[in-house]
Amino acid sequence: MNLIGALLLFLGLSLSSLYLFPSGGPQLTDFVLIGFVGVMLLMSLGDKHLKVSPFAICWGMMVLWVLMVCLSWTLILGTTSFFRPAQFFLFNFLVGMALLRFLSVYGERATGLIRNGVAIALLIAGSQVLLQLAMGVNRTTGSFNNPNQLAYFSLCGVVVLLMLDDFHPRMRLLGLAGLASGVLGILAASSLAAMGGGVLVLIGWAMANARQIKHFARLLLLLPLLLLGVLFANISSDGQVLRNLEARLDRAPSKVDSVYEERKFDRLTNFPEYAILGAGEAERQRFAPYGGLEIHSSFVNMLFAYGLPGLGLFLLTIVIALRRAPLYVWAGVAGPLIYSTTHNGLRATLFWLVLVLCWHLYRQGALAASHHRLMPDVH
Repeated sequence: MNLIGALLLFLGLSLSSLYLFPSGGPQLTDFVLIGFVGVMLLMSLGDKHLKVSPFAICWGMMVLWVLMVCLSWTLILGTTSFFRPAQFFLFNFLVGMALLRFLSVYGERATGLIRNGVAIALLIAGSQVLLQLAMGVNRTTGSFNNPNQLAYFSLCGVVVLLMLDDFHPRMRLLGLAGLASGVLGILAASSLAAMGGGVLVLIGWAMANARQIKHFARLLLLLPLLLLGVLFANISSDGQVLRNLEARLDRAPSKVDSVYEERKFDRLTNFPEYAILGAGEAERQRFAPYGGLEIHSSFVNMLFAYGLPGLGLFLLTIVIALRRAPLYVWAGVAGPLIYSTTHNGLRATLFWLVLVLCWHLYRQGALAASHHRLMPDVH
């Protein structure tokens, strides 16, 4: 049973960048991860001592509030369409809880498996990026359905790989290749928000490595290697990477000027009453002429769709996950959070994986490293 759970988690993470079906629906990786959740649930039935952490409680309360809002609007409007977005919250919560149990029981072996799985996923996306660049694609999608998915996954993947080594990446071929693929994905997707988030991740990396000579020397060695990888991709695509970046930077002023309407933030100001308890994420014709697309911001979407309680619990979950993390980890995680201000990243499982690892490594992980647990916890 232990081997089956590990195999399902490894496959689920390795395939997490491979999108075979339309966005908004389950992908192949989701079916595999559901199997992993089932195995962890069966194994937890044998646990004699269960311990629920503040992180799990707060995250669970947020998911419960989301479900309550969806149920309320289902009863009011007589439609079940509100539950489709809620399924992503529930799914990611279940995967997160299963992963926390797996980490608490298997420790370093679990982190190594996660590291390799995420690195392979980044390499799968990166290989498709190189192919698309060679074909002259302006904004690559990698193995995803759109460039923003590629950029966000790459950004979160880089943070995961750095965090698993406490922002002191070791000279592992697979891990370094994964980091290079992640950087390439961020640049090739030509997402201004992802590039801004990437700068914050780089700052966190520099902060973590600047104090010790050996770590700083390794940083000075890795940076040129990563840049050479990007330079190779640019040359092999006849300069397509650089042209994409120049085109996006040229559009930056107009993108900033139109962010209010383009990201649907105006829906919040025109219907502020929904921000109290939440409007849900369906039946957007209620907000005509400000309807249509979803709000492109994790934070604004949480406020409008699930009200002040939803946003408050979301922010509290982030704070609890990061509460005891070093400052350089806060800087690194700020990368995906900055991206989330103008994109809705709440459905991305890898984002929640970032928070899970923050909690485990910098709250529970220190204890586990100094004293091996004899009894597994269910977080």
